Amino acid sequence: MKTSRVESVIKNMQQAGMSQLIISDPDSLYYLCGIGYDPGERLLAMYLDADGNAHLFNNHMFPQEPQDGLNIHLYDDVDDYMGMIAGVVKPGPIGIDKFWRAKFLLPLLEKAPGLEPRLGSAAVDDARNLKDAEEIELLRQSSAMNDATMAEVIKHLGDGMSESEMARFVAETHVKNGADAAVDQLVCYGVGCSEPHHECGKATVKPGDSVIFDIFAPRKHYWCDMTRTVFYKNADDEQKKVYEIVKAANLAGEAAIRPGVRLCDIDGAARKVIEDAGYGKYFTHRLGHGCGLAIHEPPDCSSVCQQVVQPGMCFSVEPGVYIPGKWGMRVEDLIVVTEDGCEVLNKFTKDMIIVD
Repeated sequence: MKTSRVESVIKNMQQAGMSQLIISDPDSLYYLCGIGYDPGERLLAMYLDADGNAHLFNNHMFPQEPQDGLNIHLYDDVDDYMGMIAGVVKPGPIGIDKFWRAKFLLPLLEKAPGLEPRLGSAAVDDARNLKDAEEIELLRQSSAMNDATMAEVIKHLGDGMSESEMARFVAETHVKNGADAAVDQLVCYGVGCSEPHHECGKATVKPGDSVIFDIFAPRKHYWCDMTRTVFYKNADDEQKKVYEIVKAANLAGEAAIRPGVRLCDIDGAARKVIEDAGYGKYFTHRLGHGCGLAIHEPPDCSSVCQQVVQPGMCFSVEPGVYIPGKWGMRVEDLIVVTEDGCEVLNKFTKDMIIVD
């Protein structure tokens, strides 16, 4: 058990007026006790109360080593595992993980009718939001892996290679460089770049295409996420102009990051650069998202998020311009908030690249 992390979750529970919580998100379980896997259809859940009592309910198929401070309850498929949880919970309000399935929650409410479920994920999410020194170092290592991968895959860009083929090459390169697993990637050519989350297909790269590499993977459970836009063979004047606008927006967003600033104001600093250049209507998504044990997690760096930045937060800064039916481009880094600004985790160049 990670004692300091458990204590942070309990503090958040108390501030929210919750005395007990059920946690089922595998990433959150890994964060708290180093146990986290996809249980498929089976139950995996931790019960935690404000006194620090922790109980893990886990199928025999996934054996775990004993841990100090964690009561592990093993069950078989034929056991009344919901009855086991009902024997631990207390009547009254209980926080429920946002990912916990109704097929578990509803039977528990039948067996423990005095329970009053509340959405309780924020207690863990807010703790995970502030990375400790161990996590920040893992995020640095993961982003360094991503930098190395980006350098390799850009050099591999060439005639005849489809978006899907390049995406597979990215995933394979990540694994070669130390990723935990191969992950589906986002690679876009030409008009496909005009869709922020384009689905990779059979399109092949042509001279004059913008090419978006939005690449990501977990390393030792911690994710990296970076986007670079390059150009194949040549770029016209508008492409060159817009690329510099998007790069400037990325830099403006990063320059605005420091403790005490609202996330919406960071989004605004980057968005203003694109709006002032006349392309505001083509920046169609939020500036960024949190990243850590999940590739998308709190905080939400958007125009409506009033949350104040604190040291230890990790999130992306990824402005973009997407002109329908034509092309698009995005520049993305991961950053960690420091005591007086931010550390940009990605070191791969943001200077314009034209691949010969």
